[in-house]
Amino acid sequence: MRRLLLAAGLLGVLVAPSLADPAITTASSNMRRAANPYSAIVQHVPANAQIDIQSCGGGWCYGSWRNLYGFLPAFAVAQGGPPAFSPPPPVVYGAPPPPFVVTAPVVVAPPPVHYWGGPYAGVGWGWQRW
Repeated sequence: MRRLLLAAGLLGVLVAPSLADPAITTASSNMRRAANPYSAIVQHVPANAQIDIQSCGGGWCYGSWRNLYGFLPAFAVAQGGPPAFSPPPPVVYGAPPPPFVVTAPVVVAPPPVHYWGGPYAGVGWGWQRW
């Protein structure tokens, strides 16, 4: 009998988190131990955090975030969780295609090289001092 109760309890512990509804927070708020604004703070939950809600009522929602359980104000919780993906834009048939734009190619050339091809005709050339 004792093993049966232990197995049932273990099964309840493993199945209970899977019954939680996914949600996200719409505003940063404090998770509290009890459903009132004066109870002890369990942790601070930032906006857009994914949380698991187990029940809501009386302006408070009971749930968990980062393996800590507590109560969040209902105004800071959006049921349903984040969207799985954003849908592609609708296809409009008969609309003109986007304009075709051709730009001039970019030409990258090496810097010009100057060659000197004659004798030096001037004063003060060389290592001597004038």
